[in-house]
Amino acid sequence: MDLRDFFSTHPRPAVAFSGGADSAFLLWSAVRYGVRPTAYYVETSFQTDAEGAEARRLAEALSVPLRVIRVDALAQDGVAANGPRRCYFCKQAIFTAILAQAAADGCGVVLEGTNASDDVNDRPGWQALQELGVLSPLRLCGLTKETIRRLSREAGLPTWDKPAAACLATRVPTGTPITPEALDRVARAEAAVAALGFSDFRVRLTAEGCRLELTEPQLVRAVSLREALVETLSPLVGKVSLDLTPRQSSVKVSDGFAADMVAELQCNLDDMTGEDIAFASSRLLDAGALDVWTAPIYMKKNRPAVLLTCLCPVHRADEFTRLMLRHTTTLGVRRRDCERTVLHRSVTQRDGIRFKCAVGHGIAREKAEFDDLAARAIAQDCTLAEVRKALELSTLPHTKP
Repeated sequence: MDLRDFFSTHPRPAVAFSGGADSAFLLWSAVRYGVRPTAYYVETSFQTDAEGAEARRLAEALSVPLRVIRVDALAQDGVAANGPRRCYFCKQAIFTAILAQAAADGCGVVLEGTNASDDVNDRPGWQALQELGVLSPLRLCGLTKETIRRLSREAGLPTWDKPAAACLATRVPTGTPITPEALDRVARAEAAVAALGFSDFRVRLTAEGCRLELTEPQLVRAVSLREALVETLSPLVGKVSLDLTPRQSSVKVSDGFAADMVAELQCNLDDMTGEDIAFASSRLLDAGALDVWTAPIYMKKNRPAVLLTCLCPVHRADEFTRLMLRHTTTLGVRRRDCERTVLHRSVTQRDGIRFKCAVGHGIAREKAEFDDLAARAIAQDCTLAEVRKALELSTLPHTKP
């Protein structure tokens, strides 16, 4: 059985949607195969606000209705005590809530994203799913994590290389009671580490403070940023330890590089003014295009014209094609899907200046945000060069060894 066959017998499914790689691919597949899914995101104290925001954005991009359900996980028997079967009681509460809402919404079955690579032996949470009759199509159809990431990349889903994000409760040692204060400390600590440009990591609480677990390529960088990590984390979690055993990456990327698929949309314009083209470009950027640019060209009879190019996620190509047709005079838009090799990007802040950081495959690069440098130069009535000198910056992006 494949997903097409599965969805042919389940035309009105409810999809438990976390916004992660597996549930995102499952939701996209439901849309692809012509069924009418409803996504259900469950808010608990074990998720961050950022996770919820990402789930909402993706559901909107897929044009799937999203139901948000609030569950007080810590109020459930057996959860706050954090015993070996904590996950069973938590999953039972979460999916009982989804099943009730899905039934009220007229959905015929509840689906979730466990895949064929997941080891379900002795997993209390899996036991709860089986008892409640929740189906796992990715596992039923034999789709492994590697396959799901590959197919997600080909589909242009932004989650194809999203690291696994286990709930915050997993950061508290089994047997140690879970409190809202502990979860808040973990969430704030991991947000601070992410702001320093790290990804696919864990901050696990210990009796003395915390243990930072990083993938192998990030260990050297952590040592170089030792002071910043200690200064940032100590007020939140106490003593900071670095686990020198590399964390196994949850994302497998060929040749150590990350890649995604983007759509390149182009049209030729020979009857629009520069002002009108600039307006069309701004509308594309406002809608979330990855980049927009123009180039002078010559068309037949040597007529001067402008080539307008829009770079966007593959899964939003139709949306941006419509925008180009609407805001320009072109009669046709050309499309080419491209694989793009990228560094992992993030934004951090130092001394009130934002820095764009890019890391991957032994490369670590950062560049100060020009608007922030310019604003400081104006506020202090000095030159950009003087601001950069005060921050010990060069005019070129700084690459760390």
